[in-house]
Amino acid sequence: MAKSFNDLPGAVQAVILAGAAAILAGVVFYLYVLPLSAQRTKLEVEVNRLHQENLKNQAVERERTELLNRIAQLEKQLDTLRSIVPDEQATDQFVNMVHDTAVGAGIHLRNFVAGALVQRDFYVETPFNVRLDGVYYQLLAFFDRLAREQRIVSVTNLSLGPPAGGGQGNYKILPNETVGASCMITTYYNKPQAPPAQAQPKKK
Repeated sequence: MAKSFNDLPGAVQAVILAGAAAILAGVVFYLYVLPLSAQRTKLEVEVNRLHQENLKNQAVERERTELLNRIAQLEKQLDTLRSIVPDEQATDQFVNMVHDTAVGAGIHLRNFVAGALVQRDFYVETPFNVRLDGVYYQLLAFFDRLAREQRIVSVTNLSLGPPAGGGQGNYKILPNETVGASCMITTYYNKPQAPPAQAQPKKK
């Protein structure tokens, strides 16, 4: 006849209880601990992936910021270059600039005649035949001011002589004027780029 659990010897009860505890622990481990451990491992992998992705995104963001800063610098340089060598001829502005420079230096601008444009590979030369007269050191000041202008200007074929002659119209030579100068003043502007050729449609 089977005995109840309490009738069993103490050693047997202990073995049974230990076995039951082990089985219960195994069930708890299998049902709860293993899934939680697997989920923890999965979350760690995901955290590492997100961390690496975040590092990559930070590097991309740094590169993007550097590129934006570089673009801003290049745009500023381009604006500066356009003021030095404009995209348009801007003859009126150039003539006014030379006239104002002459007036500021105390030089008389007697002649200012546009010459033929000279086409280069990437720019166009705009020459002007110029006649000036005044005091020698004021003439030097004129050329010095002209060299300091933002727009590129070159002076060639310079010849000095007496202040009389060489200009257009009637004008009076003042007693303090000691020298006259003839030269060619040239400025530049960017050569317009030809539009890209369009592909011809194929004949059927």
